[in-house]
Amino acid sequence: MHKTTIWWQTLRPRTLPAAIGPVVLGQALVAAGHFSWITAVLCVVCAVALQLAVNIANDLFDGLSGVDQADRLGPVRALQAGLLSAGELRAGLIVTLGIAVATGLWLIAFGHWLLWLLGALAVLAVLGYSGGRRPYANRALGEVAVWLFFGPVAVLGGLLAQRSPIAPEAVFAAALVGLPVAAILVVNNLRDRHTDARAGKYTLAVRLGPEGTRWLFAALTLGPLLASIPVAAALWPWLAWGLALLVAVHLNLRLRRADGRALNPLLGYSALYSLGYSLWLILRFTAP
Repeated sequence: MHKTTIWWQTLRPRTLPAAIGPVVLGQALVAAGHFSWITAVLCVVCAVALQLAVNIANDLFDGLSGVDQADRLGPVRALQAGLLSAGELRAGLIVTLGIAVATGLWLIAFGHWLLWLLGALAVLAVLGYSGGRRPYANRALGEVAVWLFFGPVAVLGGLLAQRSPIAPEAVFAAALVGLPVAAILVVNNLRDRHTDARAGKYTLAVRLGPEGTRWLFAALTLGPLLASIPVAAALWPWLAWGLALLVAVHLNLRLRRADGRALNPLLGYSALYSLGYSLWLILRFTAP
């Protein structure tokens, strides 16, 4: 396999819709007179770089800790499969984090001072998810962290970067948009529950069991839709909402029937659904 192909698989581009959607939502909610295209693009670049850094860090730290074994059910991990060395993955992690930090510093320089705190927390979250002595993913906190950083941090951080006032609907949207993104991790951990338990990685899927985990996925995908039901009398918002509801129901039905490797395609579909839900919230809160 060519090195470029290996790196492409390691970066896991199918996860990027989940990173882009909440950031775009935040930019769509910027108050009139505060929007800057340069700031908006830098917010997207920073979010994408952080997501790629997370993917590399998971490959590196799970490989070093022994969580990834030969019987892994998910996509091939570069370190565990011997496709990339730990040194190469560390270099990739430094590059992606460097891009995130560089763009983040630009945003901080022209944005609100609270971005210092959010930026530092984001970097620590990347490294602490599966790295360090006590990774928080091993303590069933992964979904909470995903909701926090792909919801409130991504949306409200984007508003702070634009120095935009934060309206109540932006806070509401920020709380909702991270939930379908957390559902992606639920699928991943449902698939890996047996190998994670063996390695001492006690995710929510390990603690809840398969049935409880599937109900959690339903809550994270269907719950936000019910909370953001259209209020307009026009037909098109209801059509858009109904389409999103059909997709969410379809995903849940597939999750009910699948297990093990059969869950792999649902990761990409769930990421696309999270992007679609972000677009729905844009329509819900910005359309006249």
